[in-house]
Amino acid sequence: MTTNAERPKSRIRVFFQHLLGWLIYILYEEAVVYFSKIDISTVFAFIVNAIIFYNTWKILRAISKKITNVFFLAPVLFVVSTAIIAITVLFKLEVDALIYHTSFQVSADPDKISSLIMRTIYFGGMGAAFGFARELIQREREVAQHSIEKAQILEQQQKLEKKALQAELNVIKSQINPHFVFNTLGFLYAETYKKLPEVGQSIITLSNIMRYALTKNEDGFSSLESELAYIKDFIKIHEDRSKAFFMKISIESGVIPYKVVSLVLITLIENMFKHGIFNQSTKEAVLSITVVDGKLHFYSLNYKNNNSVNKIQSNGIGLNYIRERLTDEYGRDGYELLVDETHNSYECKLTMPLKYHESN
Repeated sequence: MTTNAERPKSRIRVFFQHLLGWLIYILYEEAVVYFSKIDISTVFAFIVNAIIFYNTWKILRAISKKITNVFFLAPVLFVVSTAIIAITVLFKLEVDALIYHTSFQVSADPDKISSLIMRTIYFGGMGAAFGFARELIQREREVAQHSIEKAQILEQQQKLEKKALQAELNVIKSQINPHFVFNTLGFLYAETYKKLPEVGQSIITLSNIMRYALTKNEDGFSSLESELAYIKDFIKIHEDRSKAFFMKISIESGVIPYKVVSLVLITLIENMFKHGIFNQSTKEAVLSITVVDGKLHFYSLNYKNNNSVNKIQSNGIGLNYIRERLTDEYGRDGYELLVDETHNSYECKLTMPLKYHESN
């Protein structure tokens, strides 16, 4: 964008460019006609033509802005254009008569008048075309600049929204005292594991889930191993608390240490349990997580419990966050997320690259 300090320099540069163009044009025509010296009357005529060139469009544009009625505008422009031509021709004839010390009648030769009219129309028309083209280019530049500024504003807005989301997550985490929670869970485990080992194991599983949820990942990635361990513990908690639990699970991560974008898989799993049915054998849920050639393949299918009032509390991030996070990391074509939702079922397919865990 041009600054205030640069504008005067730019205007001076444009002025000299136009001046140079006119000098070259004058010298060209004089060289063709005379091959030597420049006639003073011709130089004067070119000065007048330059004035016509630069001011015809301004006059016509000012009139067209004030008169909005097209039927009235056309005759007005015609009368003004005729007046400009007449005044210019008469002025040139008067000056020509003064320079050559002749009468106006002698200077006003019909052939010369016709030539002056054509020259005036030529320079006026060229000036109008130049002014229209310059105004059109200026509008295009303004539109392009507006588009750029709008894109920058949208980009800044998206960044602010992500920062706000991260701040909200940090506030949620900060509201929980980790030491108090883990000490309490440790105490409950110590008091129950001898008499009620199953309850004690559930407490340890819950402790692992909360410890992982409160773990901060600076780069936005978690180890795939810890992410899958969280998912298994999350499922086990719901399986232990249910009298009947029907879910076909297949989780295979391989032996290569990978890192995965945090909270993506967890959010998808939470969506299953938030809306799904798991206590009916005829509506068995399906979960499959595999790693092939450095890519994670996630598939889930669950039947929806539209009348449930005991839905789990979601982390509030949702699919929009998942799409934005994966797009930022891999680009729009770097991953594939497909969701097929009906009134009775919810199916999700996700394929995304994994990052190699260099620290291992």
